[in-house]
Amino acid sequence: MKQRIITGAVIAAVLVGVFFLSETIVYPIAMALLAFGGVFEMLRVLGQHKRWILSVPAYLVALGLPVASFFLMQSYDDTVAVLVLALALFLYLLYSFLVAVFAKGKILYADLSAVFVSVTYVVTCFTALTILRYLPMGKYYFGMVFIGAWISDIFAYFTGVFFGKHKLIPEISPKKTVEGSLGGIVFAAAFMVLYGWILSMIVEVVPNYLVLSLGGVFLAVVGQIGDLLASLVKREHGVKDYGRLMPGHGGIMDRFDSVLAVSAAAMILCLLFPPFT
Repeated sequence: MKQRIITGAVIAAVLVGVFFLSETIVYPIAMALLAFGGVFEMLRVLGQHKRWILSVPAYLVALGLPVASFFLMQSYDDTVAVLVLALALFLYLLYSFLVAVFAKGKILYADLSAVFVSVTYVVTCFTALTILRYLPMGKYYFGMVFIGAWISDIFAYFTGVFFGKHKLIPEISPKKTVEGSLGGIVFAAAFMVLYGWILSMIVEVVPNYLVLSLGGVFLAVVGQIGDLLASLVKREHGVKDYGRLMPGHGGIMDRFDSVLAVSAAAMILCLLFPPFT
């Protein structure tokens, strides 16, 4: 427990430092490094990290897209950044098709598909976290991601401990309960509204409380799905943690499993229904 607390404090300090420097190139580089680490962990769990024809392009995509999105957002706008992201991932898909065709049976299509889906998921979500930061009002959207992911996770745990009776999906995550899931969703929505109110007291923004409350529900649900998906992959491949980078917390994918899903959902939410004006 002591090791977990110390590691958690170090992680929090590093994240605060990265967010403080988010106006600079430091932030997208940090997202790129996290994407690289997440991709490596996924490929290792899938048993494909030593297949260089699959892993090297995956690493290049992971390192390139978050940094590229930073420069695109500085020079153009969010529409161009999202379109370039989609184009890059389509080209990566075409590369995967070429490998499938010319590998002549040496690489199974199922393995290739698992790699593509995993890499696309990790890279898209860390890139979305970069794009989100540089949207208008983007510096206020940061908090929404972590409320939807970590606040939901924390209160789902405590609600489950005190009130949990019905298992959610025991085949994937034996400890999660229906009551805990609902508690996480309710508290995420409440904290999202509170976050908007606190911001309106500090800075000159006008929160849309309907978007914030419904967005809190939406992001909490997405975060829980991301958490369950990460658990499903680990269970199917017989691993306890994705990595050992953060003692007591596992790897990047263990710590950011719900954040990843929430970041992409938050980007879409904020593009379609801006929660602050």
